[in-house]
Amino acid sequence: MLDFSADIPPALHEADDILTRYGKWAAQGRAVRTCGSAEGDYRPGGGEALASRREAADSPLSQDQRLAAQRALARVPEIERVVLAVLYVPARGSIGARLRAMGVPPRLSQERHLNGLRIWWNLYQLTAAATCGRIRAT
Repeated sequence: MLDFSADIPPALHEADDILTRYGKWAAQGRAVRTCGSAEGDYRPGGGEALASRREAADSPLSQDQRLAAQRALARVPEIERVVLAVLYVPARGSIGARLRAMGVPPRLSQERHLNGLRIWWNLYQLTAAATCGRIRAT
């Protein structure tokens, strides 16, 4: 079986972990949710209910981390960003089928994965430093 993802060097393991957790969080927003009323528009009241709707269930990243990840991903060049999105944000269909449909062969996908992850990690660290007010050493 062909592998569309690159081997991650140790220097990028943390980047891979954060982007993986961000992708799982981003995919949660796509889930179809049903309501408990016949009309389908019931929403429980109260401040705690509102806060729970705004916060994803079991999100492993803080709001600042998610924001920094999203902003950094938006600044990655499109050819790498598309590959990162396919590899890290779960969706219907296999990764291979989705990349083949876009005309991206395995070797090119691996190159774009590694380059995109490096670019994203640099941008993430800069964005996180600005968002959180701290700079992380690498």
